[in-house]
Amino acid sequence: MKSAEIAPRSLHGVLLTLVAGVLAALALSGCPKSYPDCDDDKGCKSHGEVCIDGKCRQCRDDSQCTKLDACMTCVANECVKRAGCCKSDLDCPNGKCFKNPGNPSGPGTCQECGNDSHCPSGQKCSNGSCVPDIACTDDSFCPDGQKCINGKCIVSSCEPTQVYFDFNEYVIRLDQESVVQANASCISKTTARWRAEGHCDERGSDEYNLALGQRRAASVVRQYQALGVARENLSVISYGEEKPVCGESNESCWSKNRRVETVRQ
Repeated sequence: MKSAEIAPRSLHGVLLTLVAGVLAALALSGCPKSYPDCDDDKGCKSHGEVCIDGKCRQCRDDSQCTKLDACMTCVANECVKRAGCCKSDLDCPNGKCFKNPGNPSGPGTCQECGNDSHCPSGQKCSNGSCVPDIACTDDSFCPDGQKCINGKCIVSSCEPTQVYFDFNEYVIRLDQESVVQANASCISKTTARWRAEGHCDERGSDEYNLALGQRRAASVVRQYQALGVARENLSVISYGEEKPVCGESNESCWSKNRRVETVRQ
């Protein structure tokens, strides 16, 4: 009877020993962590992620992202799509997908143009966008003798305006000073030579009108010089009453004939 009682007790002790051993082993090895906690990449592999600072995250670098999509990149351990990245024109609702000719199978960039030929007339391709093809914004960007017109430097088509005088006068009228200033600004930007031609109405002798026309032309040239036009580019001549613009004998016509014309030589 005694030996029969001892056997169950021994079996019970063995079981306790086994349980204690298992618990000790678990204590030594540590319990497996639950997602998203991790010890290494193996703990995140089933989710297609990597272990970063004890947490499963989408990526450590771009290599984890480009496996999913060539346009994805790793930002703060998250896979996000690169702005403007494309695989075909379907990814670019407002443009086209331009790819590197050296890597046509790789991703490209959504943009309006790849070169100037993709832009309308009057525009150029700059950083993927069609922008106005301008060489200047004002005259200061252009060489001497050129003006900035519609964003381009072009040779100035300088056409000086006629300067008008009162009867028997060669002093420049106040209302004509702005005309003289505009003319000077125009011709000073050219390298051409200019001639001031003095004219009169038909009243007075030929000799008197020739002298008056000369004084009028000289008066305009002096003002041009004062406004910065080189004297060596200027000359004067008088035609007196020889070249009228009209022939009526009234003040309306006479006032048009009393003038100085500045012409290119």
